[in-house]
Amino acid sequence: MKSTMKLTIATLSGILFISSVHFTAMAAPSLAPSEMMMKTAAAKKNESKAEKLEKEETAKIDKLLAKNPEDLYAVYVSNELTKTKGMEVFFKGNVQPKYDSYKDYLKKASTLKDGVLQQPADLPEGYEFVTAAMKGPNSGEYSAEMKAEAKKLGKQVYSKKINWVHARGIELEYANGERKLILGFMRLDPNEVVNQKGYVYQSAEELSKKSKMYEKDPKNMLIWFEKG
Repeated sequence: MKSTMKLTIATLSGILFISSVHFTAMAAPSLAPSEMMMKTAAAKKNESKAEKLEKEETAKIDKLLAKNPEDLYAVYVSNELTKTKGMEVFFKGNVQPKYDSYKDYLKKASTLKDGVLQQPADLPEGYEFVTAAMKGPNSGEYSAEMKAEAKKLGKQVYSKKINWVHARGIELEYANGERKLILGFMRLDPNEVVNQKGYVYQSAEELSKKSKMYEKDPKNMLIWFEKG
């Protein structure tokens, strides 16, 4: 089951979470100079090998993107190679495309499997299209797939072109002079709990009272939530 949040006359927003980790210093057993040199040399060797392979792979992608900058590639770098426990997949290319014409937006929108936003038939008089923006997938969505394919090919560094067909969000902006009309939707995590039901309208005055953020950029907001 998919969850979709649709917004009318609202700008899609994100939240940045910053966390800090505190480490407790602990006494470590001392190593002989020869052991330390061997460990340092081994670490540098592993690091240089990982960096070299990754740079070679990304250099190939950079050449491809120079010809087709709108493309998107996923790059897998094994934690076994880097000796780390971080994310193994990252993107290179355009994962958040923007369009200056409605025609170009529709060209990409036609390839998506989810429902997409279209220009309202009853668009208020005087409003004209300004821009469209999409948010593509997260690289983490391809972790299992990329890891399995790399393992099958016997590679520790692997990449491939991603033809994504599910957008995490879409936004269409229209304007009439200084007045803006923004239509958008966000695809939520299926596991996310949302208590909202039906429609909720908030005026610019109400929003300004809730947050100073809206004082500089006042807007009326209509939000509705649906599952399907």
